[in-house]
Amino acid sequence: MNHAVILAGGVGERFWPASTPDRPKQLLPLISDRTMVRETADRLEGLIPPERWLVLTAAAIADRVAAELPEMPREQLIGEPEPKNTAAAIGLAAGLLAARDPDAILLVLPADHAIGDPKAFRATVEEGLQLAAEEPVIVLFGVVPDRPETGYGYVRRGDPIRTRSIEAFEVEAFEEKPDAPTARALVQDGLHTWNSGLFCGRAKVFLEEYAEHLPLMRRTIDSAVAAWRDDHATALQGYYAAVESTSIDYGIMQQTSRAVVMPARGWEWDDVGSWEALARWLEPDGDGNVRVGDIVLEGCRNVIAWCPTGRLSALGIEDCVIVRSGEETLVVPRDRLDDLKPFVQSLSDARARR
Repeated sequence: MNHAVILAGGVGERFWPASTPDRPKQLLPLISDRTMVRETADRLEGLIPPERWLVLTAAAIADRVAAELPEMPREQLIGEPEPKNTAAAIGLAAGLLAARDPDAILLVLPADHAIGDPKAFRATVEEGLQLAAEEPVIVLFGVVPDRPETGYGYVRRGDPIRTRSIEAFEVEAFEEKPDAPTARALVQDGLHTWNSGLFCGRAKVFLEEYAEHLPLMRRTIDSAVAAWRDDHATALQGYYAAVESTSIDYGIMQQTSRAVVMPARGWEWDDVGSWEALARWLEPDGDGNVRVGDIVLEGCRNVIAWCPTGRLSALGIEDCVIVRSGEETLVVPRDRLDDLKPFVQSLSDARARR
């Protein structure tokens, strides 16, 4: 049976000051009037019902995430007591679902991505789930790029998978975030797709790969699953205290020989990784300005402005991001957005030392 595993952890530091540990970007209505986690759940309609969703998020925001997903049984939301990256979250989900359903197939979805065409998304995912049911593979959905993006990882495809009419390929290599000339070459060669971070496969296949490539984590998963029925709260605390921290990409996907990539076309996908994403998803005015909220921009060009409450006004500003959220204000040139995450971390460190 197909199950959705929604990863709703993370802080979203590149969306500071709107995104904070108390209200991270998956709980923000960034590109519509719905939160990102609500949009993620909505695109599962007709694909996987709520009774087969499993959501992992930070314990501190678990109740707010649950409020966004009222149709899902509350016991299917796991509040992680501490962040241990994506391999730990997905491994625990695979172990728990395999114990309930030996034939479980996992569809793993980050809760903070944007997809413009849910119908095209569902059509591709249905094929991926079919392939995962027929073959012992992990299907990665690789988005066909429409620009030379330096902020995404890339997947190089190899030989085609010989299976009916489904278009899929062996994964030949993963490319980390490239520089601009390399990104242009990767897009032009027609062999590379963006690594979307969306994938599916049988739970038992995931667990077999954990046993081979992350054996210590696999043993920790097994211990947590065995203890879960007696006292899942204690099992959860023990698991996160013991488990190592690594990403699913590094720990499994870049190591396994079972990864295949399925090209995804027509999704209009974005991982909404920074304020720059708003310029791709919201309609700009004649001067290239993007606004969310009550905002006055006089003589401004190429400004991204976000102010959900109160009013924000700017005069004669160009090529920058202006954000007002709560008691915090951010002003940053658009070409310095890559520096925002370490800047926010330095602010947090400075406050912690006070």
